[in-house]
Amino acid sequence: MTERGEATRQLLLDSATAVFSELGYAGATTKEIAKAAGVSEGTIYRHFADKRELFAAVFTERNAANFDAVIRLPELAGTKSVRENLLFLIEAIKDVERDVAPMRAAASTDADLAAALTSGSSMGPLTPLALYLEAEQRLGRIRPGVDVASAAVALFAVPFTAVTLDRLARAMGSSGEIDMAGAIDVVLGGILPQDEPAT
Repeated sequence: MTERGEATRQLLLDSATAVFSELGYAGATTKEIAKAAGVSEGTIYRHFADKRELFAAVFTERNAANFDAVIRLPELAGTKSVRENLLFLIEAIKDVERDVAPMRAAASTDADLAAALTSGSSMGPLTPLALYLEAEQRLGRIRPGVDVASAAVALFAVPFTAVTLDRLARAMGSSGEIDMAGAIDVVLGGILPQDEPAT
């Protein structure tokens, strides 16, 4: 693809993100997306087969780096501290959730689309987190008796709660950042070896 073609594709992705988030999947039209991008409707079809393919590209491509960070988490076992690795992961999940949640809500009006968006990955985000904790447990950096699957659920809840509460605060006209590091430290206090501080 030429540099100009790539720039146009990125413009379409940016415009589609805004339109899908505002109007939902069912309410958004390729005509509206083209108008937001300042291009003809035919330009969309030179880059994407249809609205569904454009939506899927927005959903996946815009967050590829963060999805990759989640999937590669088990490779971090034994590097840095458990806390540093988990804070890195939690930030990545928060970034994904902040961008993907409105898109997921937009897709909820189309069951086939929602299924297509989740069918490409056999590994949900809890799996790499649990595998990471299990690897750290084998290295002695997580207590032996800890149920890593339950710990993964507790840790995974932190970024989702932060994003949800942030949206609620903005809707009510206030702002309040959730202390994700503090929440992580509470969980770490329950899973790290007794002689290792959470921070």
